[in-house]
Amino acid sequence: MLFPWEWLVLSVLLSNFKYCMGVVEPVLIVHGGAGTVSEDRIPGKLRGVTLAAKVGYQVLARNGTVVEAVEQAVRIMEADRFFNAGYGAALNIEGDVELDASIMDGATKATGSLSGLRDLLHPISLARDVMERSGHNFLIGDGLVSFALDRGFRFLEPPGQLVTQYSMDALEEWKASDQSYRSGEGGTVGAVAIDANGNIAAATSTGGVTGKRVGRVGDTPIIGSGTYADNGLGGVSLTGDGDIIMKVCLAYDVLRTAQLTDRALQPVADELLDAMSAALGGTAGLVALDRAGNVAVAHNSLHMSWAYQRGDTVAYGASKEDFNLMPATDTPFDPLPGGM
Repeated sequence: MLFPWEWLVLSVLLSNFKYCMGVVEPVLIVHGGAGTVSEDRIPGKLRGVTLAAKVGYQVLARNGTVVEAVEQAVRIMEADRFFNAGYGAALNIEGDVELDASIMDGATKATGSLSGLRDLLHPISLARDVMERSGHNFLIGDGLVSFALDRGFRFLEPPGQLVTQYSMDALEEWKASDQSYRSGEGGTVGAVAIDANGNIAAATSTGGVTGKRVGRVGDTPIIGSGTYADNGLGGVSLTGDGDIIMKVCLAYDVLRTAQLTDRALQPVADELLDAMSAALGGTAGLVALDRAGNVAVAHNSLHMSWAYQRGDTVAYGASKEDFNLMPATDTPFDPLPGGM
């Protein structure tokens, strides 16, 4: 029986061999946000990320596009109360949900970003429409809402249905504190995919940080900071302290540094995360794929839920020491009270 690290080494060697032979094995990887998670919520996080990885991978298995695959994976987590995106997102200082999202197609470099969106369950789908239908890269405010309505998106009525008890409790805890720290779990959700033709896409979605000012924007919708995809480099989705991540353009920096130094993504990601934290403070995490389909999972926060599917196997974990494998047909996590 292989130890987890032995399985990873074998996976990398096999992926590189196949890439040299002109073959890429499809992979879909997701994260459920970096931060500090209470033990009672970890099973819900793992359940959500493994489901998202499976749903996204099935798109690839049906010969769907990588853009569709990452969109569908993120939609699963946007609808899950255990994640800071869509339903269950963190609340701003006024107790409202404001959502940011971005998506990028590595084949064309097309991008779609949005910020400050309210009362829409799936901002990642609107971000995809911004990319494919708006003629622009980034929309906000009234123009974003008008575009969404023109494209047939329906906003929730009455407003406020994305707010959960957990997010309200986190905001009250933040207000009762000295407000100098990030209350709650933090986090973001994201996905990266590669198909058999080497096409890569990445997508990221978030509610930001608890207690943020109205109108605050973090790294998630910023291409090169929270999301990046390039068929020649790889793809990455970030999570963590967005006000710091956006200062170092971490998504692009990881991919470009790996290319320039001819090194694997994993050690480069680990080093750049630690360098960012040492210089500027904060913590972060990421999931990434290189152009051969090799996986990188890196974070310097206490927790980051993640999962990926390659072939018939799903790998998943919630901390640096946590690496698990299961057949894609397994459903090891018990149903949760109240559903997703």
